Amino acid sequence: MMGRTIVTVSEIAAALGAATSSRRTRNAVQELVSLGWLRPLPSKGTYEFLPARGGPWSAGDPLTEARAALVRRPDFRMAIVGTGAAFLRGFSERPPARYAVAIDRDQGGSVALTHAYQTVKTTGKRLDAVPVLEGVPVSDAPRLLADAALWPELCGDLRSIDHWLGRSLRATDAATAATLTSSLGTAVAARMAYLAGCFQAPDVAAAIRSTLHGRARTTIGDPRAPIVRRDAGLGVDDRVGVATR
Repeated sequence: MMGRTIVTVSEIAAALGAATSSRRTRNAVQELVSLGWLRPLPSKGTYEFLPARGGPWSAGDPLTEARAALVRRPDFRMAIVGTGAAFLRGFSERPPARYAVAIDRDQGGSVALTHAYQTVKTTGKRLDAVPVLEGVPVSDAPRLLADAALWPELCGDLRSIDHWLGRSLRATDAATAATLTSSLGTAVAARMAYLAGCFQAPDVAAAIRSTLHGRARTTIGDPRAPIVRRDAGLGVDDRVGVATR
């Protein structure tokens, strides 16, 4: 009735006028699950509501489990990153096989999120002010560049000239991208500048370069792999072959 897609046991109990731990509440939840109205979610005590018009199947919304985790822990710092974020923001034509979420390493892990997503841990500062999409923080264009610099393995094949990063860079404000580097560090900023240059965004690359003080010593890709290209000015060794195919 309220258009909710995620409900909690406490909300069901309130609707019944019963205690959360009561047998009446437990029986109601079990009945709603068995009838196909509710689908248990990884976050304990949360369920996806499956309206009758759709039948007893999940809506397939990749953000459902993330919303449920935030319902349970509203202060939890997290963001959908990489190709999944690019797809949700309209830059990638295809979703990833498994969406990825970055979480604040200082807040501990989340069994529910690990069950539903590929997870990576990062600093809380890197998750500051990530724009919200349908109730969940999701990397936007400038942050997708940072995602590719931080976690290239979550961003598809960066060797492709037609990679979604090129499209997201065309929607990236250079000054905004440069301001992100203050929370990312010199090495990540250098990789961001390198990636922007490879994907024909010289204004973004130049803005980020202007924030660097000295040359970094960093690599993109597996450090055991051979170097495909090297940017001596930035101090970046490219072991992926960014935008070469």
